[in-house]
Order: sequence, then C-alpha cells, then structure tokens
Amino acid sequence: MTTIIQAHDASDFLALVPTLAGFQPHESIVLVAFRGNRTCGALRIDLPPEDAPASVRKSFATTMLGMVCKIPGVDAMVPVIYTDDTFERYSGLPRRALVTNLTTRARYHGFLVRDALCVASDGWGSYLGDCPRGGLPLDLITQAAARQNRSGAPEPPARTLVNDQATLEVADEGSREEVSRRFRELELLRESAELAPVLYWEYGFDGDIVAFADDLVTAPATGVEAEKDAALLAYLVQSPAVRDIFLITWGWGTSAGDECALTQRMFTAGEDISAMPGAGALGGWDMPRPEPERIRRALAVLKHAAARLSQSTNPPLLTMIGWLHWALGAGSIAGMWIQQAQAIDPDYGLADLLNTMLRTGHLPDWAFDVPPEALPEAAIEQ
Repeated sequence: MTTIIQAHDASDFLALVPTLAGFQPHESIVLVAFRGNRTCGALRIDLPPEDAPASVRKSFATTMLGMVCKIPGVDAMVPVIYTDDTFERYSGLPRRALVTNLTTRARYHGFLVRDALCVASDGWGSYLGDCPRGGLPLDLITQAAARQNRSGAPEPPARTLVNDQATLEVADEGSREEVSRRFRELELLRESAELAPVLYWEYGFDGDIVAFADDLVTAPATGVEAEKDAALLAYLVQSPAVRDIFLITWGWGTSAGDECALTQRMFTAGEDISAMPGAGALGGWDMPRPEPERIRRALAVLKHAAARLSQSTNPPLLTMIGWLHWALGAGSIAGMWIQQAQAIDPDYGLADLLNTMLRTGHLPDWAFDVPPEALPEAAIEQ
C-alpha cells in the first residue's frame, strides 16, 4: 500500500526523498518526477566532477531528461543535489551551474520545475527561492522526517547509503560450513548417476526448476531446510540456462518460467527463439513490469545463499542479485553487485552483458512504465 505524504514545504519534501530513492543519496543528483501533483518516481545519478566543462553538463542534463521522458505522464520534476560540499565555501549554494543547465533544459522541453534543492554537508536550500548564504539548518529536514514517522510515513533510510545495499551479511560459521559442504557434495555428484536420487530424497527436488524457484519466494524454508535450499540453489544456477529460468520465474511467475524453460530447450535444439515470449527479458525488453515483491524476496534468498558460500562459487549468485536490482530500476546498486561478480570472474557472460548496459545508462524498458496504481511505497503530494 502506498503512503501519501502531504509536503507542505521543502523540508517535508527532502525528508521523504531517501525513501523514494531507496537509500540515502550521496554525491548524487536525484531527479524526482511528478505526474500532476504527486511523485511517480526518482532517478539517481552520480554528480559529475565540479570542474566538468559545459559540454559534460549539457550531456548530463540530456541523459537525465531522456530518462525522465520515458516515464508515462510525467509533467514536472524537482532536482535535488546531495553533496559533501558546503555553503560556506561558496557563500551560497554549491553546484549552481549544473542545476541551472538542467532546469533550463527541462523547462525548454515543457517540464514544470517545481523546485530545485541542494542538501550540502552544512545546510540546505533552494536554487529557485530565497536562501541564506549559509543555507538552512539540516535539523529542519530531520524534524520533518520525525513528524512524518509519527503520522505513519515509512521511516527514511537515513543511514543506508547505496554502498550498504551491495554488502552481504556475515553469516555464522556453522551455517557457512553447512551450506558450503552441501554445495561441494552436489558438485562432486554432478556427472554421477547418484545425483538424481540424492536430489530427490535429501533435497525434495524432482527436477522441476520452475516450481523450486517459485517455492523459494512464496514459501521460503527456515533453519536446516533453508541451508539445503541455499546449497541447491547455488548448485543449480551454475548453469546459465537454469539461472535464467530462476530469474524469469522470480520476475514474472511460473507461466513465464515455463515459457523460459521451453525457450531454452528450443535454443539448445538450434531453433529460432526470437519470437518467443520473454526472449528479450534479460536485456530489459518486451516484458511488463515484474512483480517487485517477488523480486525483493528473491534478493533475500540469493543474499542468504551467497553469504554462506566461497567467492569462487558466487559469480552467478552475485550477478543474479545485480540483475534483480537492475530489474527494479536500481542501476547504481546493480552495478556494485556486478563489479563484485566480475572481480571474481571477469569472463562471466551475464555480468559482462549487464556491465555493458549499465555503462551506457540502459535500464529495462519496464523500469519507466509506472502506471498510477504502481506508486512506490511512499509518494509525495504537493
């Protein structure tokens, strides 16, 4: 359910931006998109160097506006700069040239710029309104967040930086040893006739990959059974074809997973799969928006497994985590997981594909398909 927060002033607005972004932005610009008087999305990109030439600032603005234009019905925006720089250094707002370039081009393309804000290390303020040279106190944002929490708004991830979302938990030693042992045992049986009986009798796996993938996000196990599932998952997704079936099932359900399995069989047989439903899904094309809650549950399952296995085992798991974040439109977080996968195996195929797309700023088409009923967890209404 979406919580709608009335933003009465800029401090109210800034208190909710981390919730819209999913983390506390840092050295970033967040472009908050509006459909009418209500937010419908937030795009984040790293700030360019302060001394970037005009051509870079122009390219930066063009890229951000191009991404916003992909969201249906967007007619207004608020850019927010997050920087460690200070008002004191400039006797005013940092990064003014960058924001002026962006807002000028936005208005030229027909967007209403509702405001343009800066959160620096020593204060905050508006580029479009009266702002003291030293900025306004950051405590005003903190106080606004506290008021929103009391009124039922989601608590903003004030201490959650983007880097924090690309870190695995530290699992206890016993759990790591158990999952790793089970994985090694399955690997030793990979070419053995004993594998199928072990999978069936010890793991309850009858070969139905789609059903297992679905169970992981609809009826996740606990305790020892969760450790078995973690080892089995890691074992199965060492195969790229099986890995893809997991991703499609998690994103779009069992029917899509079955279609993916059929597509894999056709591809293996040398048949043309270009017209098959979902053939472009891994590249972000030709599919509706995946179900966010299924993806979040899948992320939890993958992170649980990856935290309990050796690095050499993890490129498929880390890449899958990256792909799922990318599927949610979180390119910054996705890129960090992909970097971890490539640090272990620079030649891992899906990681290389995702890295290429992320370097060019490509997000899946469905990331911009935000219908009115698909609002984020919290939205701002002005």
